[in-house]
This record gives sequence, structure tokens and C-alpha cells, in this order.
Amino acid sequence: MNRYPACVLAIGCILMIPISSGSTDHLGELAAVATDRSPVPVRSAPSSKSIVSYLPTTANFPNPERGFHENIELMSGQDFSDVRRKGFTLARTYIRLDEYRNRPLSPAFLSKLDRQLQLIRAAGIKVIPRFSYNFPNGSSDMDRSADASLNLTLSHINQLKPLLQRNADVIAVLQGGFIGAWGEWHSSANGLDRPQSKAKILTALLAAMPSSRMVQIRYPNDIKANYPQALNISNAFRGSRQARVGFKNDCFLANQSDAGTYAPDLPGLQSYVSKIAPFIAVGGETCEATPDRHRSDCPTAVSELARFHWSYLNANFYAADLDRWRQEGCYGDISKKLGYRLQLVRSSFSSQVQRNRQLSGNVIVKNIGYASPFNPRGLELILRHQQTGKVYRLPILKALSRTQDPRFWLPQVGEISVDIRTKVPQAAPLGAYELLLNLPDPMPKLANRPEYSIRLANEQTWEAKTGFNSLKRTVQVTK
Repeated sequence: MNRYPACVLAIGCILMIPISSGSTDHLGELAAVATDRSPVPVRSAPSSKSIVSYLPTTANFPNPERGFHENIELMSGQDFSDVRRKGFTLARTYIRLDEYRNRPLSPAFLSKLDRQLQLIRAAGIKVIPRFSYNFPNGSSDMDRSADASLNLTLSHINQLKPLLQRNADVIAVLQGGFIGAWGEWHSSANGLDRPQSKAKILTALLAAMPSSRMVQIRYPNDIKANYPQALNISNAFRGSRQARVGFKNDCFLANQSDAGTYAPDLPGLQSYVSKIAPFIAVGGETCEATPDRHRSDCPTAVSELARFHWSYLNANFYAADLDRWRQEGCYGDISKKLGYRLQLVRSSFSSQVQRNRQLSGNVIVKNIGYASPFNPRGLELILRHQQTGKVYRLPILKALSRTQDPRFWLPQVGEISVDIRTKVPQAAPLGAYELLLNLPDPMPKLANRPEYSIRLANEQTWEAKTGFNSLKRTVQVTK
């Protein structure tokens, strides 16, 4: 369509910051995480704590809200379980509104869309929806620019709002849509691609989705027009409108400007995107090659996927580019690194703890993917009684450091130290407990479903049946 700044040794700080050889546009923002000083006393781990180290894995496996995505016809499908069987956790779908260009959405349409999103939840996947009033098959298609009036478009978005809010748990990110050809924010028959119309539609889309979800816009110039000051680490992931505007590039690597994606200011807009990309959802697809086809080679693709922190890519289009990556040998690595790829490095915990007392420890993680998780993510320490199998899910007490929020486990920053402090329940039976880490989806309907929990990239730590990651250690609970 290398520098290694010193780390402030406080609880939850990032220990070192190796910088990649790519763009340095946003390195100041990444470095800010490492110098995030929490007003917590500096202390060393007690001598009674033991350290366990973990082996990374080279396996390629699916994880929520990242990776190559499948494409589905949401409104006509009856069972989407094959998406996950193929190894995908994401599916993009166009939701066609052609018959509603001149009238409100019907109750029957809204009811069916609600039912179809329930099928997505049953399949254990998430969708990337785009609403469109047309889907032209060529440049001469009479419906190429056909869409609705601005007022009717805003009314349609308002009609969709209750449904989108109710099913936001299985919407990974909402693509802008509605405007012009393919809902791609150009070629509108009704002037929806004018700046003032785009701004109103963006505001309506953000209002239609809960504050936990982002809306992706096709052109960086439209993002910058609304938010001239680039998003940074201080206001990222806070639920503001600006913090919820992502970027979708539907002509990735097509030519020097990605087929006009970065028009009218190529270097300026690329610099802008590289600054905001660590903190937003970035995805899209490659596009039919032009004479500058050399941009789709592996070195260029890998460099830009990392620089712009891509989380997802179309697995089916553009086939020539995907085949080139396979031939040149980078396809598998891209598949592993799209989005986040989180690894345990080591952990430190006491060997025993009393009931109703605080269990404290430390886990070192590393993100070798292109991006961090862009949606809210839970973090729990699991205690599982070795004899009875009784499980206690203990949310990690929030510290003042950002490092207890997985969305700030950014790539290109080295090892990240996560302080663990949680209370052992008074009712917990005495005995030995396994320690495990869980990164569940925080949405109520998904929180207990293992297919929506994050798998860490380590050898022999993942439990597919529970969605837990074993820390390969035990703690003795005493009186």
C-alpha cells in the first residue's frame, strides 16, 4: 500500500542501552526510560536471593497482537479458527459499507457485525478492521472514489460506537478507513480527504473506541497536521488522543517515498514517524514494486522495520516482495521480530517467604523484536503449589518506574530490570510453590485465556495450557 549511557541503579531501571546502527531520531526518548528515576531507595539484592539464568530460543511462534497477519472476510465467515491453526494471531478485514453511502447503517447489519466479532473471540484471535465504502479493482473502477457525505460518515461512526466499545477486546487496532478508495484516506468523491474533514473523522473514530485502543492513520502528514509536536515517552500510552493515533503504511518499500506515503516532506516525515513509532501501533503491507524495486531487498526491509518499529505485516501482499525476502533469507527473522520478542535473561528471588508478607524479587528481560506491545498488558507473578496445583495469580504492585508496564519494554535498549513486589495471601497453604510469570490480556473476557497471554522467547519455559512462563524456581511459603 554505540553508545552505552550509564544506568542509574534504582529499582526497575534499564541496566544498559545499546543503540542500533539505524536511525538515531528517537534515541533520546529511549534513553529517557533508562534514566527514569523512581523515588525508591537504592538497595542491593539480599544475599539470601538466588539467581537463575535462562536460555533464549530461536523458535518461531505466534504471540498476541503481532506478526504477519491473515486476511479474512469478517461479514461472510462462519468460523475463523483456521487463522490460528495457520499460525496467525491477527487477521485484517475490510468491512464494506457500499450500500450505506446514502442511508444509516441498518440494525440487521450492526447485529450481524456484533455476532461476527463474537466468532473472532471464540477463535482466539484479534482483528484489524477497516470500514470502507468501496473496494476498487482497478484505476478505471467507477466506484473508486465513492464514499458517503461527511455528516453521514460521522453518523455511521456514531452508530458503530457501542459495538466497537463492546468488542474492543478483540480489536487489536482500528484502521482509519471510511475515506475514499479502499478507505485509504485519498480519492474521496465527497471531499472527505480534505484536511478539515479528515480531522473530524479522526476525532470521531478516537471517540468511538475506548481509551485503551488506537486508530491507525494512512499518511504521516495527517498525523503531524493534528499533532505537530511529536509524541514522546512522557505522554505515551496515557490514553490521550495523540497517544492513540497509530500509523499504517500500505505501500511499504514501493519506492523512495513509499508511493507518496511520506509526501510532501520525505526526510521530515520519516524523522517524525521514527520519533513517535516506539509508542504507537505501526503496521501495513508492501506494495507493487516500481523501478526503485531495490528498496524491497532484505537489508532495506530489515532496517526500516526496526527504525519504524513495525508490529504487523500482511502475509499475502505484495507477493513479489515477500518472495524476495524468502529468497534472500530474511523472511524468517522478520516473522520472529515483527512486534515484540521478549526474553527472560535472569531472575532473583528469596528462597522462602512468610504468609501475608511481601514477596520481592527481580526479573531481567530483553526485547529483541522491532516494537513493544502497543496495547495494555497485564503482569502477574504466579504461585503454584507443587503438591496440590493450587494457583495464586498475584498482580505486580505498581512501582513508580515505567518498567513494570510491558509497553515500555522497548527494543534497542538492552536489558530491562523489572522489580517484583507482591503480597503472599494469608490463606495460601504452607509448602513449596513454583514461580511463573504471566503477561495476560487485561480485558475481562480474555484475561484467563492462554492464547491471549504473551509467550517469552526462552527454552522450556512456556506452558501452552496455562499461558504461564516458568521462572524455573520455587519458593517455600512458611508461617
